[in-house]
Amino acid sequence: MTEPALLLVDDEEAVLSLVPQLFEGEFPVLTARSGEAALEVLAAHEVGVVLADQRMPGMKGTELLKRVAAQRPDVVRMLLTAYADVDSLLEAINSGRVYQFVVKPWDNRDLATVVRRAMEAYRLRAHNSCLTAENDRLVAELRAANVELERENRVLRSEAGDRYRAGSLIGSSPAMQEVCRLLDKASRSEATVLLCGETGTGKELAASWIHAHGPRRKRRFVPVNCGALPDSLLESELFGHVKGAFTGAVRDRSGVFVEANAGTIFLDEIGEMSPGMQVKVLRVVEDGMVRPVGSSQSARVDVRLVCATNRDLKREVESGSFRRDLYYRLNVFPVLLPPLRAREGDAALLAGHFLHRFSRSSRKDIAGFSTAARHCLARYSWPGNVRELKNEIERAVALADPGDTIDLEHLSAEVMGDEIWTAASDGDGHLGERLERCDQLLILKELRRHGDNRTHTARTLGISVRALQKKIVRYGLRETDE
Repeated sequence: MTEPALLLVDDEEAVLSLVPQLFEGEFPVLTARSGEAALEVLAAHEVGVVLADQRMPGMKGTELLKRVAAQRPDVVRMLLTAYADVDSLLEAINSGRVYQFVVKPWDNRDLATVVRRAMEAYRLRAHNSCLTAENDRLVAELRAANVELERENRVLRSEAGDRYRAGSLIGSSPAMQEVCRLLDKASRSEATVLLCGETGTGKELAASWIHAHGPRRKRRFVPVNCGALPDSLLESELFGHVKGAFTGAVRDRSGVFVEANAGTIFLDEIGEMSPGMQVKVLRVVEDGMVRPVGSSQSARVDVRLVCATNRDLKREVESGSFRRDLYYRLNVFPVLLPPLRAREGDAALLAGHFLHRFSRSSRKDIAGFSTAARHCLARYSWPGNVRELKNEIERAVALADPGDTIDLEHLSAEVMGDEIWTAASDGDGHLGERLERCDQLLILKELRRHGDNRTHTARTLGISVRALQKKIVRYGLRETDE
C-alpha cells in the first residue's frame, strides 16, 4: 500500500508553505488553493487526511469535507477555523463530517500532534479494512471449501450407498438374478445368513447389502475377518477384554459383539476359525451371552449374524475340522455367490462399471475397450473373480493416458493369455493384417517377459534393437510397469 498523504487546502500562501515543513520526511503533503482543486487532487492520489480552511473563496471548508465524506468516507477530515466560526461548525461535527477542528491561530506543535494522530487513525482504519477484506476472502474461501467438501461428502455417501443398493450387485446373468432374489428375502428376516463362494465373489458386499435393507439398517454393521487374526487376538476382538487380562491389556475394551449390539456382525472367512474359537462363538449364537477375556461376568447382546466362507463347510464338518452344531446354527439361510466364470456376460458389465469408476477417480477420460481387450476380458476365467477383475481394470486405467482406449498393452499377461493364437485364427482381415497383429502381440509379450528390456527382447526375437524400436513406434507400443 502506498504511503497516504496529507491534503492541505487553504487559499493563503503562508499556510501552504509552512504546514508541509512540519511533516517533512514523515509522509507526503499535497496542497490545493480551493475546494474544487482539492477534489481533483483527492481523486488522483492516496490521501489519508484532509486539512481544510473554513473560509475560502467559492466552496467553504465544511462543504468540501461534506463532499469528501461522500466520496471517500475513509479519509480523516479536519478543519482550520477562527473562534467566530466555532458555533457554525457544531452541526458539521455532530453529523460526523468533521473529525476534528483546529482553531486559528494554532501552535505548530499542537497542530503537528493532531495531524499525526489523524494520520495514524487513517492507517489503523486502512489496516483494519485490509484485515476485514482478508477475513472476508478467507471466509469466502472457507465457505467455498465447505461447499466443495459437502459435494465430495455427497459423492462419497452416494458411493458408499452404492455398496448397499441392488444396483451395486452388478450382473444380468440368471445366476446373479437368483442371488439378488435370495438376498432380498434374507434382508427381510432376522435369520442367520451363511454366504458361500470363492474368494472375490463379493461376499462382504452381499452381507452389507443384507444389513442395509434389513430392519437393523439404522444400527452398526461391523465386519470381522476371522482368518486375519490369531485366536488370542480374535477372541479379544469379538468378545472384548478387561484390564490386565493379558500382557498389553492396559484398559477394558468392548468387543465387536457389544459394539454392534442391535446391529449386524459379519464374520468373514469363518471357516478359518479354530475349533476352540468355534466353541466360544457357538455359545454366543446359542444364548446371546458374551464374556470378555479375563472377566467372570457375561453380558447379553442382540445381534444379526451374517457369516461367509470360501470353504465347503459341509465337507469340513464331515472331516471333523468344523463343528457340526455350529454349522447347523449358521447354515439357516445359505446363499451361494457364483464365480464370475459362471455368470455369462457379467464380466463385461463389471468391466464397464469399474472402467467408469476408476476413470472418474483418476480424472482420465478413457474411451472404452478395444475389441481385442474385450475378447481377453470375456475369455479369461477370472480365478480371483470380481476382485481380480476390479484390480485388473484399476491397473489398466493407471497405465492408460487420458483419451486412451484400453487395449492389450494395458492388460496383464495373465489376462491377455493366448490372444496371439486368437488373433491368428479368429481375427478379421487378410493374412497380412493377421500376421501384423501377431507380430505386435509377440513383441508386447516379450517386452513384458524381459521387464521392458529392449536389448534382451530383441535378442530373444532374433532381431536388432533398432528393428525392435521401429516396430514399437510403428505399433504404438509403450513400456509397461511390469
